[in-house]
Amino acid sequence: MFIHRHKVQFYETDLMGIVHHSNYLRFFEEARVGWAHDRGLIDYQKPESASQFAVYETQVKHIKPTFFGDDLEIDVQGRVEGNRLVFQYRLRGRGGEVCALGKTVHVSLSRELKLLRMPAEVKVATEKEQWTETWL
Repeated sequence: MFIHRHKVQFYETDLMGIVHHSNYLRFFEEARVGWAHDRGLIDYQKPESASQFAVYETQVKHIKPTFFGDDLEIDVQGRVEGNRLVFQYRLRGRGGEVCALGKTVHVSLSRELKLLRMPAEVKVATEKEQWTETWL
């Protein structure tokens, strides 16, 4: 499992200082990119290295609010299911409380938007992962 850390910025909140719901998918994307970079699947110097996967499905379960200034930790786990790359996220806020759960499903597409087989390096990276539980 990979852990990504994020400090909530003012622009990510509403007028009450609560993180706007739309930002949770952004936090999950940050965490997913960090996960992929950590495993050598994305090179920050080559942004196109992150472009081969399209988002197929998203899901967020909001449990508790998070606030401006909070230090968040997002647990990420990934696995390959056929031609899909599935990620699950557990976002923890103040005191380590679970504040949101998420899931995204991705597929590999060509530039012509044709479905491709899952790249071998992705399969290898996820086979090393221990899928600890299903959060959603």
